[in-house]
Formats: sequence, C-alpha cells, structure tokens
Amino acid sequence: MSIRIGTRGSDLALWQAHHTQDLLESLGEESELIIIKTSGDRIQDVPLTADLGRSFFTKEIEEALLEKRIDLAVHSLKDLAVEQPEGLILACVPERANPKERLLVRSDSYDSEGRAGVHLAQGARLGTSSPRRRKRLGQLRPDLEFAELRGNVPTRIQKLRDGEYDAILLACAGIERLGLDLSGLEIQDLGPDLLAGAPGQAALGWQCREDDTALRELLAKVEDRPAARCTGVERGLLKALGGGCSLPLGSFAELDGDQVRLRAFLYNPEEVGPCIEIDLVSQDDEALIQQSAESLAPALHRPLVGKSILLLGGPELPRLAQDLEAAGAGVQHRACFEIEALPVEESNVDALRHADHILLASRTAARMLADLCQDQDLELAENCTIVVPGEHTASLVRERFAGLRVLVGDPPRSEGMGRIAYKRGAEVVLALGALGGNLQGLEYLGSKGIVGQHIALYQSVPKRPSTDGIPDDLDLAIYLSPKAVEGLPPAELPEASLALALGPSTGLVLAELLGSRAGTSPSPDLRGILSVILHNH
Repeated sequence: MSIRIGTRGSDLALWQAHHTQDLLESLGEESELIIIKTSGDRIQDVPLTADLGRSFFTKEIEEALLEKRIDLAVHSLKDLAVEQPEGLILACVPERANPKERLLVRSDSYDSEGRAGVHLAQGARLGTSSPRRRKRLGQLRPDLEFAELRGNVPTRIQKLRDGEYDAILLACAGIERLGLDLSGLEIQDLGPDLLAGAPGQAALGWQCREDDTALRELLAKVEDRPAARCTGVERGLLKALGGGCSLPLGSFAELDGDQVRLRAFLYNPEEVGPCIEIDLVSQDDEALIQQSAESLAPALHRPLVGKSILLLGGPELPRLAQDLEAAGAGVQHRACFEIEALPVEESNVDALRHADHILLASRTAARMLADLCQDQDLELAENCTIVVPGEHTASLVRERFAGLRVLVGDPPRSEGMGRIAYKRGAEVVLALGALGGNLQGLEYLGSKGIVGQHIALYQSVPKRPSTDGIPDDLDLAIYLSPKAVEGLPPAELPEASLALALGPSTGLVLAELLGSRAGTSPSPDLRGILSVILHNH
C-alpha cells in the first residue's frame, strides 16, 4: 500500500517531500504526493505576527491527516507548532541540514568591513518578515532599513535581483536544498553566535496520526537521533516560553559529547531594546530547557521596569548590563579600576602546555590567555579542560578555544571550579586570573591533596569613578569585584539603594562595610539578581 504524503506546493516544500520519498524508498516503501494549499500560501501580503496563529503553514495539512486523506505530513520543523493537535504526533526528525542564516547582498551594498560583523553598507535596505531577524539585526545594526519580504525562496531572490532590496536574509538550508543560482550576489553566512535560527530550523518534521503504530515504527528507522534531540531542546524552550513562530527567539542546540549546548536569545515582541542571551550546556535536556526558559523569560515579563541599577566593575561593560536592560531596568556602569597586563615567565608558558585543567577567573583572563597563545605560538594540550566561573565566560572561551572542553564551576564561582576539576581527576592544574585574585578553587584542590599553580595575567589598578549622573533614587548597586567596592564604597551612594555583590569574595568585602545589610547574588547572572530583588520587595 502506498503512503500518501501531504505537502505544500512550493519548490522547497516539494523538494522536502521528494527527499522524504527517497528515504522511504530506501526502506522499500512506495509513496505518493498530495499537494495541499495552506493559509501561509494564500496570504502573502501581511507581516508574520502572533495574530496569524501558530499553524499558519500547517493547519490544512494537519486537517487532512486527521481526516485520513493523507498518511504522513512533511513540514519544515520550524513551521510546526510545539503543541500537536489531539490525535497527531511528531513521529520523526531526519538528518538536519545547514542551520545557519545566509545574507544575500547586491554587490553595490556589500561592505566586507561592515559594522558588528554584518557585511552591509551603511543604511542598507534589508528584506525580511521575521521578527527574530529584524530584532537581532536591528540591535546589531540600527542604521539598517527593514522591509517586508514574503514569497517562496526563488521569488525572494528575484526580488533582490530586481532591486527591491539591497539585501535579504534566508535560511541556508532552503537555498542549498534547491541548488539556486546566486551568481552576481555577495554571500555571508551568519552562525549562531551572531544570529541563531528559529527553533528547529533546517530540520524536517514528519507528522502522522498517533494511532498509526505501523507507520511510526517505520519512520523511527529514519530518525536522526542527534537532530531529534537537539531540535527537541530548541522546541522545548519555545514551548516553555509559550511562544509561536512570531516570537523573536533565536536558538541553536548542538551536541557537545554527551551533553547539549544551547545558544539562544530572546527579545520582547512589543518593546524596543536589547535581548537576553544564553549559552548553556547540560546532560539533562529537561533541566537545560527549564534553566534556559527561566533565564530568558524576563525579556518577556520585564520585571525590572522602573528600576534604576548601577553596575560597578572594570572598564568593560559587562553583558549583564544588556540582560538587565532587556528585563526593563535603567542601567548605568562605572569603571572602578583599569586592567594592566603582567608579563608571563617562559616557565609558566611551558607549564600551560602540560596542564590538564585550567581555571580561568574571568573573561579578562580568557582573552589574555587567548592572546598569549597567539603571541607565543602556544597550543594547549588536547586533553585540557578549561573551567570558568559562569556561562558568559564559558561562551567566550568556547569561541576562542574551539575543540577544548569547557565547563562551568558548580557552584559557578572559584571554589566550584576547583570542585569540578577534582571530580574530573585533575592532576596538573593552573589557575589564571588577577594578581591577588580569588584562589578558593586552588585552596579546595589543595585540601584534596592536589597542588595547583596560580599565574597572574593582570592586575587591577584602582580608578576613582565619577558619581555624576547617578540618580538619587537609585534602587540597586551591583558590585562585580572586590576592587569595585574599594573604588566606590556603598556609603558614597544614595542611602536608600540596595548594595549587592556578584560573587562570594566581593560579598565578603561588602559585608565588612555593611554587615547584614550586604547582599550576595546566589548566581552571577540575571536569575540570581532577580531572586534577591524579589526577596527584598
């Protein structure tokens, strides 16, 4: 008996359906195509919004399944709602294609040195109807002009060639599947660090009736388990956030050994402002989804609207500032010290070559280690594991040290880094950070009989910050390091403001000044800060 496959009629949908036929044929199964026109095919003159519903491209195909006019539905997984209609099931996710985004640019609007890593000329007109793409590129390049772009993939490319746009954004997978001619156009592929795709992007979703056990058993033979697991995490996050395809959420999950690494960002659909970004790793998919949703949700709920927050730390504006702004807060930053690099002895450079675990105290330490490796032609050992205090540092380290295992301390601070190294059987441990920095990780290892070495890559030079512009009704001052407490003590801030330390060593310094009135965030991120704020109010 031939399997009846329901599909949309666009060139890309038909490619996906024929690909499905090929995979079924490899199992000895015959099939036929039944083309179904969906709302997404008929309505192409309006922007994609939540008002259009979560089954804009799938509803009619799902109805055909339920009415038994077809046996199998082939969808672009990113178009398939995370909540399945009663009686239907996502039965299979075959191998995933290229998940990146592709920027196609007319030659007269291409700029290889374009701002923020986006190779577009100043003020270029960019065609896209995706809220996710508009929000992300709008934050990276506020000079760009955005215009609605609908139609199938070949139609969109032709509109670009006709000069309706200076550039357009499309998914790499669709372009590559169709083998389209891109001659005369400039091309830039954007990876997940710059622009993560929609949940499930580049994957197919095969849907069938839940009670069709024979077909489900057949489809299970084709499923790609890594693709199913990773897209399951992405779609699980979308479900946890209560969103549909119009939610400005970018996410990309990939396997990291037996763990899943999830990179994602989320914007508020209605407000103008930055996003909250995450880069998390876990063996437990459900825990990863929950932690990610909790971290991103403040972008939707904006619990800090009306709050005035002052960040006190080093010269670099921390990414935490962006997260706080996305949660609705008004944020200022003051540098309380400067960073001064220190020379590294040749013997210490050689020691780095043989370390099996490196504890990096900060993003500054991560950047300086990367620079040292480049300047000294230094390669870390293949079995080297880098342990860091938090996910923001982990994201940078994964970027600069691709191929090495990167872990976050548990708990995410210095002692937790030592605990991770000990659990992994560390033998040669180096801790890299500031002169006079927190050595609790090494002290913990020492208590277990493992002698590590500290290498100071930099020192913090005190700098008196200006207090001009700090509001009298300041709600919260967040101290990012002990040096910041020295640079601008709480006594010199508005009296009603709450002082909060981001880390135990900073908390100890703050407690010496404020006693029980000092607070320490339970984790060095927005989630920890919110828990303190909500507790105090």
